[in-house]
Amino acid sequence: MRKLTKAWALLAAICTASLLGGCTYESGTKAFATTNFDTQPAPPTTAQTESAAEWLKTALEKGKTAEEAQAFWYRGHVLNRILARTTTSMFDGAVLNDKGYNVGTRIAAQPYTYYRIGDKRYIRTNDYWVTAPDEPLEFDVLKGFEDWLPFMDRAVQLPDEKVIGVVCVPFQVKMTGAQWLKDSQSPLFEPLKKLVGDRPDLEYILKESTIKATFWYGKEDRLIHQYETWIILPLPEAGTMDQQVKFNLYKYGDTGGINIKEPEEVEKYLLY
Repeated sequence: MRKLTKAWALLAAICTASLLGGCTYESGTKAFATTNFDTQPAPPTTAQTESAAEWLKTALEKGKTAEEAQAFWYRGHVLNRILARTTTSMFDGAVLNDKGYNVGTRIAAQPYTYYRIGDKRYIRTNDYWVTAPDEPLEFDVLKGFEDWLPFMDRAVQLPDEKVIGVVCVPFQVKMTGAQWLKDSQSPLFEPLKKLVGDRPDLEYILKESTIKATFWYGKEDRLIHQYETWIILPLPEAGTMDQQVKFNLYKYGDTGGINIKEPEEVEKYLLY
């Protein structure tokens, strides 16, 4: 799933864009399509009550320690657009932090279910169960938020907004791919940092790209109730490609209906 709060999503998008845009560019001025963000009015802001970094740090700490945050539900989508083509993947599931989580997803019209139970992981598709690869799929819906902390000093606070009935305080940060790559402390970006110096095509795309992330924190509980990340990459002489990820986290503390199967219940149906 990996929010484009997540580093690999940007890396994948940039690599795809470089393939679509050609392997190398000659030096000189290039014509890039204008990104959607360039023509949109700036969102209304409000007086900042506390630093955006403090809101995120508090939410992450409460997510680990607060009793009500140890169970929650979530749903969301990942939407990819390349020129005129759009694909959407849907996700929904529930988390019990002391036990595991499940993910229901539909990718390219194919339904999947992913379970983590302790340190064991399984995938179900077409009513068949298999053991997930040793390198686990990254479905942890709260993993990777720390990667945004270095950028929170440029975030702005937006007017309060209700998210599934909860009054939330939103913060939004916007930057180019070049700024993200320069300041990111995520080790996932190290290969790309080394690559950019030898790839002028990637350097152009990074400078002309736009990354926007918005986080909605509960005004009372200070937990994350919604997040959205949006990456737009220009394709030289063509158009744009973009990826939008948006998730809701809700029903904090509500364990009713969460069904995390026991390993032995799953393993009797395993094909391998």
